Formats: sequence, C-alpha cells, structure tokens
Amino acid sequence: MEEKQIEEIALNKIIDFAKKQNPKVWHQMVIDWNWDNYMSFIDWLVANPDTDKATILMIYWKSNPGRDFSNKKRIEENYRTGYYKQHFFAFNPQDDEGDDWTTYVKEEAKNTIPQLMYQKLSGEEVPYPEGFIEGIPEDLFNEIEDLYD
Repeated sequence: MEEKQIEEIALNKIIDFAKKQNPKVWHQMVIDWNWDNYMSFIDWLVANPDTDKATILMIYWKSNPGRDFSNKKRIEENYRTGYYKQHFFAFNPQDDEGDDWTTYVKEEAKNTIPQLMYQKLSGEEVPYPEGFIEGIPEDLFNEIEDLYD
C-alpha cells in the first residue's frame, strides 16, 4: 500500500473515532495534537459547528495566526459570527499551561489578528488527556502505526 493510501485510511480512522466522541474528547485531542500530521482532522473540527469555541480558539493560536494558515480566515469569520454555538471549556491564549501563544506572533502581524481572538474564554479546565499519543488514543495510534509496517 502507498503512503498516501495509508494516510487516507488513518485519517478516516481518526475521524470515525472522533465522530463517536464528545466535544471534550475533541478538545483533549487538540491539546496533545501533533501539528505535523493529519491536519484534515483539524479541518474537520473547524468545519464542525459542534466544536467548542475554546477548542477553536486553541486551534487558532496553535496554528500561529501571525501567518496565514489554511483555516485562519474561516475560523475568524466563524468565530465572529457565532458559528460555534458551544462554549463549555476554558482557553486563554496568553496562558495555556504557562505558554503565551500571543508572543509567537511577530509585531508586524499582530494587527492582522482580530481583538476578539485575544480574549480569554472561561469554562471547564479540560485536563491533559491520559493514554493519548500525539492527540490520538494509544490503541488507535498503534493501529495506525501498524498500517505503515
């Protein structure tokens, strides 16, 4: 099997798993996500109106909004218009477990980010996921790794 076919199968497995979960698990997946792999899962979350606003804000900041990433404008528009209706979880772009994502934005790019995206969201503090590897449950991660063997 070619690598592209394996990646498609892996992505389908990830999204099939996610469809059976709740937004809290999605949030945990993003907390631990490997931003070098399976970005179509992130695209799926961005397109999903059931994704929690805090999860979307985390995706936005972890994607480095100081540069144009594929979902930047879509997230900003969806966020501004209330596309994401759920808001149960907390996220602070200036203090994400001690990390200030806003400091990674170059000064000249800061004015390209809407002020709304800088606002801290209150809510449930979702714990770091246990038994996950790179944002994927360990058993699913191992199943995907086996596809490459």
